[in-house]
Amino acid sequence: MKALVFNLGITINDVPEKQVNRDYVLLKPKRVLVNGLENSIYVGLLWVEPTRILGSTGIGRIENVGLDIDKSLEGKLVLVLPYSQTYGGIGTEIDGILAEKATVPLDSIVILPQSNFNEKYILYPYVSFALQLPKYISSGNTLIIGSGLYGITSALYLRDVVSKVAVYREDGINPKIVGVEEIRHLSQEWDNIVITTFRSWIRAFVDHISKSNTKIIMPKLMNTWPVVSSTKAIFIPPREVDGVLEFIDKKITDKLFNELVSFSNDLLTSFPSPRAGVVINTEEVFK
Repeated sequence: MKALVFNLGITINDVPEKQVNRDYVLLKPKRVLVNGLENSIYVGLLWVEPTRILGSTGIGRIENVGLDIDKSLEGKLVLVLPYSQTYGGIGTEIDGILAEKATVPLDSIVILPQSNFNEKYILYPYVSFALQLPKYISSGNTLIIGSGLYGITSALYLRDVVSKVAVYREDGINPKIVGVEEIRHLSQEWDNIVITTFRSWIRAFVDHISKSNTKIIMPKLMNTWPVVSSTKAIFIPPREVDGVLEFIDKKITDKLFNELVSFSNDLLTSFPSPRAGVVINTEEVFK
């Protein structure tokens, strides 16, 4: 089968179909989101093993299940999260879903509504992260560092939770959000700092721009990354969370969705992504 792999560069290769492990499912990807994680692999900010199949987040339909999994899941439309609590990062520490067929751990999928196909639900991991933030952040000035999908969804959610939200953007690729300030210089005024960039400089520098009681939060996307981070850092994995689909339905308008992501039927021209993400139509790419 064909798959997009990292091999000291990003190429489309023929790879053998994988065995479905006991706690894995086999699915046919329908849409895969190329985002900041894949961009970081492409530009060398994040290293993965050669021949790793890329693709961390997407929507697909289950075709087969492992021996330990209920066969009633076969045929279900599911969302693939970028992180498995059991095995680590999808498309980074284990093979991803940018392929004709993909096998992923059961604990990395979320069953989606079966009645209609909604491309916006591909944003599930980012909204999941944002909706978990109030467990640690309930007040105070909050700075989000990073202009990708984790940053923009966190800002969109937190503006109604805390007294002040600001975003430090490295490239300004995302749309401005009403009620969210944009800053250019970092200072020590923040009660909460949410780091959503893959660039290492901020993780090494964050203790110098934080107070002793500042809460520092990052998404948990791999077991082996980041190598360097603040000892105060709290890591939140994207996971199944109540209210995510409702938030997407109400808050992610068609206009905002189309400002955040672009759409492509061509894998190689989608790197690096021109927006915060590129939705790949894998049904067309691999047909």
